[in-house]
Amino acid sequence: MTGPSPAARRSEWSIRLLLAFLGIGLLVPTLIFAGILLWRIGNLEAERTRITVLESARRTALAIDRSLGSILGAMQVLTTSANLARGDLQAFHRQAVEASAVLGVNVSLRGTDSQQLVNARLPWGTPLPMGSDPATDRAVVQQRTIAVSDLVIGATAGEPIIVITLPVTLNGQVTYLLSASLNSDRLSQILREQGVPQDWIIAAVDRRGTIIARNVETERFVGQPATADLQANTGGQEGVWTGTARDGTPVIAGYARSRVSDWRLAVGGPISSVRAPIAFSLQYLLLIGIVGVVASVLLALWLARLVSRPLAALASGSGRLVHGEGLPPVGSRVSEIARLEQSLGAAALAIAERRRERDRALADVQALNQTLEARVAERTAELSTANTALREEMAGRARTEAQLRQLQKMEAVGQLTGGIAHDFNNMLAVIISSLNLLQRRLARGETDVGRLADAALEGAQRAASLTQRLLAFSRQQALSPAVIDVNRLVGTMSEMLSRTLGETVRLETVLAGGLWKAHVDPGQLESAILNLAVNARDAMPEGGRLTIETANAYLDDGYVATHADVVPGQYVLIAVTDTGTGMDADVLAKAFEPFFTTKPVGRGTGLGLSQVYGFVKQSGGHIKIYSEPGHGTTMKLYLPRHQMDGEPAALPILPSGTSTGTETVLVVEDDDRVRMTTVEALVDLGYTVLAADGAAAALTLIETRPEIALLFTDIVMPEVNGRKLADAALKLRPDLKVLFTTGYTRNAVVHNGVLDHGVELLGKPFTIQQLAAKVRHVLDGGRDGEG
Repeated sequence: MTGPSPAARRSEWSIRLLLAFLGIGLLVPTLIFAGILLWRIGNLEAERTRITVLESARRTALAIDRSLGSILGAMQVLTTSANLARGDLQAFHRQAVEASAVLGVNVSLRGTDSQQLVNARLPWGTPLPMGSDPATDRAVVQQRTIAVSDLVIGATAGEPIIVITLPVTLNGQVTYLLSASLNSDRLSQILREQGVPQDWIIAAVDRRGTIIARNVETERFVGQPATADLQANTGGQEGVWTGTARDGTPVIAGYARSRVSDWRLAVGGPISSVRAPIAFSLQYLLLIGIVGVVASVLLALWLARLVSRPLAALASGSGRLVHGEGLPPVGSRVSEIARLEQSLGAAALAIAERRRERDRALADVQALNQTLEARVAERTAELSTANTALREEMAGRARTEAQLRQLQKMEAVGQLTGGIAHDFNNMLAVIISSLNLLQRRLARGETDVGRLADAALEGAQRAASLTQRLLAFSRQQALSPAVIDVNRLVGTMSEMLSRTLGETVRLETVLAGGLWKAHVDPGQLESAILNLAVNARDAMPEGGRLTIETANAYLDDGYVATHADVVPGQYVLIAVTDTGTGMDADVLAKAFEPFFTTKPVGRGTGLGLSQVYGFVKQSGGHIKIYSEPGHGTTMKLYLPRHQMDGEPAALPILPSGTSTGTETVLVVEDDDRVRMTTVEALVDLGYTVLAADGAAAALTLIETRPEIALLFTDIVMPEVNGRKLADAALKLRPDLKVLFTTGYTRNAVVHNGVLDHGVELLGKPFTIQQLAAKVRHVLDGGRDGEG
């Protein structure tokens, strides 16, 4: 057997060489890309470290501010001590000792000349030295402001401390200086609690550039000056730089300033901890590259051998094709060479096979045409059966869904009933207990029962408020809508809201110019805004900002398509936004449910938002909540725009006292006890009172007693209701004034949730002050009873 020709040898060598180049060519770009990627990752890691150290500095500054703020708050309370006002310094010394134990600081009191008068660290009567920082004391006296010192050596303790000084003002003059001193160990503990990596450094630097606290090596560095590059790079409010720590460690550092003390809080991460993983990865990558090149060469040699030998055998036997003979088998494991062998050696067999396949395909098409109609009919029957089964399944699913909806309704009714029963039982317990105690004490001749009467009255008023909230949620309350200027209403509420929110919550109002008029019940709108403000205050236990904003808004068809029960059109928007804790998705889903609350037991009934929801929906509006945990909440109230021209109604003014009179009033009430208490209340107010238990007796009195000036009638009565009685009475006496009262209006004087025009209504239950004001209002020319 002759050896390979020179051309074959050149081809074999060429395949090996090309395969080797191919392996190396594929490996090298991969290594280059991996190197670039590692370089990029290193840069990203460095940038991430810069962001992390800055965030850690901000978080540390905030922690320091919170700690100093808590001390300041407690110290401000001490400045109002009655002992200081009386000049009883010995009593104040005991108070200072207690405060020092609670706050973990040393409380001291100095005169305006810096002479220490009280020091909680020393027993009362111990001679005390002068204060350690007279210059700061003079500044506090002159400017009447709070001062947080740099690191100083305490006059009493003789150790590095920080002093917080507040002026104590009595009769308009700064009389004392109250200070709280804390050592640097407490600040260092705060730094150690920030959760940074173990090899990171946190340092607090005062305004003079002295280190006042450190998370590591505290004793070594506290009191030492900060590095020059720290002082040179921390002139602003916050920032990041690359420098050297006090112990010589190269770091990527970030800083932020404390808002309370103006100290700089610096956090540094060692550069070595950022670069070490990248250096290790580069070494690992280089090793992989060397191994990969060697493996690529070996793999190329093996593949070249696997390909070249079968090709040489095929080339030597290719002359047999001229004679129509088959090729000898070469046994190659390369699929491409095996296919080439089959193509050269069995071309005729392949053509014959293709002809046979064509004949079989023609036969299959003919058979398919003959059975097509039968198969279509069979498939149609299968689809009909499946369709019937699907309809039955759909009907069963509809029945199941109906049962599920009924169960959900029953669950909602059970929750509502349970909430009502719980609250009413609590209120009735207070009323019954108070009245029982009142009876027992009156029987013993005791007269000091005002507190019990007040407790019973308060319980009854809470029950009445609960009833009104339930009516508001169910959209059954009687509204008295009027054309109002929402900007004016919000403006008049600002002072009341500021008192309600307290000093820790800042109120801001953003009132839009050219705001449209709204047609709603002004009293109910005030109650809704107050409810939202109180909820916002409770969501900001550490204080924050509450913003009330007004604007003109238009809800289009696109918005309506994704929100049920909303009508497209123009609305007056009131947005109430807080910076509180926010709500997650589960709380948002239940926010408007009655008796649902996230407040602690005793802090809320769970009816505030449901009352607002019922009022807005009953007024034809829309309400939407936007909230995320930790990002606050925005409540948006959309009230329908009033399209007609007209002056806005005057805002309601509460009466300043109890109104009385001498006119004759006819009380019509079918309940004996309610009639008796109403008559006694009116008599107590000075009125002459006639009473009737129904419409027939009332009409007889109206015909025979012309001095009757006011008909005060219940609406819901047997046989003839209050509305029909008033109509009949006005036919007899057109000048008669009419005042309705009821616990539930139904449809007699309220339609679509709105009080009929010209109707005066006093809802049950009512206080004697509310009764007096309403009766006086109607008698003095308020609207008469004509509907």
